[in-house]
Amino acid sequence: MTMTSTIAHYNLLEPIGRGGLGEVFRARDTKVGRTVAVTILLPRLTEDPAQLAEVLEEARLASALSHPNIAALFDFGEGDGSHYLVYEFASGRSLREELAGGAMPTRRALDIAIQLADAIADAHAHGVIHGDLRPDTVIITSKGSAKILDFGLTRWTRGGLVRGDAARDPDSLPVDAISIVGYLSPEQALGGKVDPRTDVFSIGTITYEMIAGRNPFAASTAGETIVNVIQGKVRPVSETAGVPGEVDEVLGRALARDLAERQQSAASLAAELRSVAAVLDVRTGDAAEPSALLPLDEQPDKNASRLLLAALGAAAGAAAFVWWFLSHKG
Repeated sequence: MTMTSTIAHYNLLEPIGRGGLGEVFRARDTKVGRTVAVTILLPRLTEDPAQLAEVLEEARLASALSHPNIAALFDFGEGDGSHYLVYEFASGRSLREELAGGAMPTRRALDIAIQLADAIADAHAHGVIHGDLRPDTVIITSKGSAKILDFGLTRWTRGGLVRGDAARDPDSLPVDAISIVGYLSPEQALGGKVDPRTDVFSIGTITYEMIAGRNPFAASTAGETIVNVIQGKVRPVSETAGVPGEVDEVLGRALARDLAERQQSAASLAAELRSVAAVLDVRTGDAAEPSALLPLDEQPDKNASRLLLAALGAAAGAAAFVWWFLSHKG
């Protein structure tokens, strides 16, 4: 599409990317006065009325999602002869960029993984499966929070197109497709049916990479990477220095080749990740620090804890004085 200054009531400010859906612009919503990301859909997605109807239905479902770790789809429609999608503008760096420096501290990786699992659980509750979770579809904001991109429309993104080729002819894929196929679930790699446990597998893969500093399946070619995914052979992440065995148990289930052996929901994965994070907090003496483990209204009250300790100390001192006084009386 030729760059125009506006579409509908959105002022297009600058192009910020291009993907399988179309060109993406940073834009200004003149109705509500906020910065957004506007994707101008490619003609190949809109020229066929039946396919356009599918895209718009997927967009309708995705627009119902509202979670702090999901980049919301605010609007979609047609203007100036083009169809568009309007997303929350997620400012920050991709998780891919964050991982360029290698492994993250385990506790930080678990915090991000919990955010991803919570967001995916919320989407699954609305009947939406992501299907293309990878470091490129996650933004880490300046405040350190995760934002998942491209919900509901991944069938038409580059990731979606590569996934289709991976199942049909993996040897035809270019080397850079490893950044996509390295996060497939075995059932996706085989062209099978996808359900919520596919997203569980992808979160497990991302979490492994955040902790170990490497993708557990990546090989020298995309085809070899897909074979590794299908075979499901993963070295324990605890081989990374300082990572406790409890992490292996959770990720071992998330990365199970057999669907029945995985956590059956993202909510279950989130709960297990929280349990492991709690164990780490206790071991490092940070159990009383507010974290992703508990909702804010359930965080321990530090002032109340200090008052209780002070009261116990005073009572102990008084008891000691009474004992001394009685023992020396007379």
